[in-house]
Amino acid sequence: MKRCWASTRLTIFILLLVSLGGTAACASPRVKIIRHKSTLDVKIGGKLFVTYHFADNFVLPFVRPFFWPVLASDGTAVTIDQAQHPPLHPYQRSMWIGHGDVNGADHWKFSAKPFPPKQLHVKFDFVRRDRFREELIWQDAAGRPMLHETRTVHFLAYPDGARAVDLEIRFSPVSGDVDFANHKDHGLFSIRPDPEIAHDPTFTSSRGSNECAQPSAWCDESGRIGRRIYGIAVFDDPRNPRHPPMWHAHKDARLATDIFVLPDAAENHLPRTAGDFIIRKGTTATFHYRAVIHEGDARTADIAAKYAQFAASCEAGAANAGPSYGAH
Repeated sequence: MKRCWASTRLTIFILLLVSLGGTAACASPRVKIIRHKSTLDVKIGGKLFVTYHFADNFVLPFVRPFFWPVLASDGTAVTIDQAQHPPLHPYQRSMWIGHGDVNGADHWKFSAKPFPPKQLHVKFDFVRRDRFREELIWQDAAGRPMLHETRTVHFLAYPDGARAVDLEIRFSPVSGDVDFANHKDHGLFSIRPDPEIAHDPTFTSSRGSNECAQPSAWCDESGRIGRRIYGIAVFDDPRNPRHPPMWHAHKDARLATDIFVLPDAAENHLPRTAGDFIIRKGTTATFHYRAVIHEGDARTADIAAKYAQFAASCEAGAANAGPSYGAH
């Protein structure tokens, strides 16, 4: 009996080793953040994925943080920092958070006089292997503190080679209500795809359509760079205010969520201000997005399944942490 049990334990041990070996072989590559004075380099499997510019004067004087470059797993850049390519829009810096009218302050363009209001880096609460949490202050039109933001960013590698930037932003007014007004320069989360992708794009939405003209949980923009197809999908957390959002998704344009143009505004003859999003003093509004960088189109990259996994994790988080999303 003892010999039998010893043999059984040996068999279990061997099977466990094989199982662990197989898991390791299929595991996602390691993510590592390298901190510099005013930037963070994010590497996946030893190769650069993205650089986060949080306080540097790269090309232009600092106004707000942005992610550039943003690279697919083979090193192909899938976004463009237009500040490096005049006469393009210099304020569309690859991947960023912004909006054209926040209590009258332009957190979109860089042309406000005497100076553009800034999203100022205050500190990092932490910078870990695959994520960081940052505190920022958004200035009003006069340069005074208006809005406090806690920005938590998590970088992921999917087993199929896709990569992701997972971004949670929590807004709290500093002294009074803050109005994100319905403005032509809509935010909040925007990405400027590489011009080769954007010039002849294919849009796919969670509605199963080949466009993102209606409210949808996610939108994917894919296109050819050289001889290969690359894509960028943006996921909207089911807990986000006004989920599912409208989308800014057009040829030769940025890809962005849009909660400010209400889908029934024209039909119901609503005023433009009906789309304003107001955060009351003493409350917090939370938004959570994920940008997935992938090769192939939305179907090849299985974006629908990736979103389902993302949404399930969001719902699980809500169940564990309790309600915390939206303006309240």
